[in-house]
Amino acid sequence: MFGFTWKSGARIPSPAIRQALERDGLLPTIDAPPTLGVVESRGTYSGRRVTDIRVFDPAHAAARVLEVQSVGDLDTHRTLVLRTGHVEQDGTVVLGWQAPSSDAATPVRALADRAMHADDERFVFPGHPR
Repeated sequence: MFGFTWKSGARIPSPAIRQALERDGLLPTIDAPPTLGVVESRGTYSGRRVTDIRVFDPAHAAARVLEVQSVGDLDTHRTLVLRTGHVEQDGTVVLGWQAPSSDAATPVRALADRAMHADDERFVFPGHPR
């Protein structure tokens, strides 16, 4: 009720969280999976009380000399977050976000050819005479 029993600090994923991560494809279903960390905070989802979670790789955090003890520690280091989600009061784990794949192609941007859009000034500068 008053939050005296709320524990802070990074933990290893619970069996339910590990199972959700395996279903989501983050963890391989082998005997020696990679070590991951989880930080939790109280939250709400659709008016229900839930436990918000963020899953991260402690090795990558250590490489950046970051000691993750709370969800707030990852706020400025979003690239370390592998998954976010929440745990319902009945123990159901819901993963809601996953990091983009490291091998996903980054689209190449190119400058527009303004010669093909001679009339765009009226949209860029509305009410401004030519």
